[in-house]
Amino acid sequence: MIAPPRLLARLKKETIIMTSRLITFLGKTHYDNTTYVYKDRRQETCYVAQALGMFLKPQEVHVFATPEAWNKHGNALTQAFSSAGLVEPTFKEIGAGTSPDDLWDQFRKMLDSFQTQGTVAFDITHGFRAQPFFASAVIQFFQSIEQTPSELRVFYGAYEARNEETNDTPIWDLTVFVELLRWSRAVLLCLRTGQAEGIAEPTERLGNELKKQWALNGQQGPQPSLARLGKALREFGDAFTTVRTGSLLSEQPSVSQRLLEALQEAGHDVTRFLPPLAFVLKKLMTLVEPLAGSPRLSDSRGQEALQALAKTYLSMGRYAEAAAILREGWITRYACALADCPGSERFSDAHRQAAEKLWQEQDPDMARTLAEVRNDIEHAGFRAHPKPPQTIKQQLERLIEQWCLLDAVQCPTEISRDNPDADWEQPIFYRIGVDQPIMPDEPLPLLPDIPRGALVVVEGRAPIWRYGMAFHRLHGSPAGAVAVYDPRLGAVVIASHHPKWREGQVLDVSPPMA
Repeated sequence: MIAPPRLLARLKKETIIMTSRLITFLGKTHYDNTTYVYKDRRQETCYVAQALGMFLKPQEVHVFATPEAWNKHGNALTQAFSSAGLVEPTFKEIGAGTSPDDLWDQFRKMLDSFQTQGTVAFDITHGFRAQPFFASAVIQFFQSIEQTPSELRVFYGAYEARNEETNDTPIWDLTVFVELLRWSRAVLLCLRTGQAEGIAEPTERLGNELKKQWALNGQQGPQPSLARLGKALREFGDAFTTVRTGSLLSEQPSVSQRLLEALQEAGHDVTRFLPPLAFVLKKLMTLVEPLAGSPRLSDSRGQEALQALAKTYLSMGRYAEAAAILREGWITRYACALADCPGSERFSDAHRQAAEKLWQEQDPDMARTLAEVRNDIEHAGFRAHPKPPQTIKQQLERLIEQWCLLDAVQCPTEISRDNPDADWEQPIFYRIGVDQPIMPDEPLPLLPDIPRGALVVVEGRAPIWRYGMAFHRLHGSPAGAVAVYDPRLGAVVIASHHPKWREGQVLDVSPPMA
């Protein structure tokens, strides 16, 4: 579909701009006269370089050609440029490509021509043999070392698409494919390393190209936009590289969830305009989907998200991050709602310490093993006998696998993680009373079995410090609320993260008869 005149006029103002350098090719073949068409501009000539010169008004023109090709066309091309009031083209001699030395010489000369700070228009219409390959290689090389011109446009005069009745030949702007390569490399770097800092600009460039494609195709469907995707990628990359677990996994919505939604939204635009890019988006979604888990990192979904994060860090060779998530994730299995929400205002350091203490009490061997692995990495080898790299990698792989299998069976304190707010009809009484004065190091009774979310009532005649010890121990339990029994009042709730109870609430309950 042809874009309407008003739209074409706007596109003309936006995209037909002054170009610093036009790079083009000439061959030995005969070129027929045709009318080259670019947007609403027309130019009759046998040389596509002249047409692009008229459309883009370059300050410099570099023409790559063999001596034979230049002898055949050089004078005519120079005269055509002069007659049109354009800058005189500069001949860049290249060999016929019959030897490796010729090929390397072509590559070096193309590299030299690309080194400019302004806008470069690259015409690949008359490239032959290895020249199109070299053109692509040069572009990718400069993009890889981040020294491409401030703007690069790629053009192709599609003589094979010529209208035989009018003799009109379209000039295709292939820049979108260049931006596709740039963006794909940035995304793949993110997939391999988690680094997303360099992805914002390529995403913006690709989004701009999609908008141009949409405009030139008659504004079919909604206008494409990758702005949301660019922002989501930056946020995800920042959280991932700095190991902000709460932002990555449990924040509502988490940066992983926001990125997943942005990828799904961008997928519709990419499928319409750049179908091959759908493969890259799918790989990104494969990375992010397992991380879009649960606000409760201690429940089954939250644990799966933590395990996926640890595996991701491990697969990228980020062993320090993998070790940190492994240890903190294992502790989180023992955490209550105030200790499994990193980065949240309701997160409690005391509850987290209680969860870690409970873990160390119930699984001391694993706690010690994980601490040794983490410390070996964190001390950066400043030990007499640091572990070899392969040993660390193998240990992390084995421990993460153990974590996954253990969580798949059952957490030690887990009774109902799928229903953390379950209503337990009967309170759980924890007796700490004593019959005579005791010393502060006298151990507390063992905790009773506590269903997740249950009300625990501490009762008994005992010193205040003994109650403090009991509260500290309960911080790492699955209890939903803690109360103190007073024979005159009943049970007074002193701490709660369960909607059924509130702090200060007085409950009409009594301990069972001994």
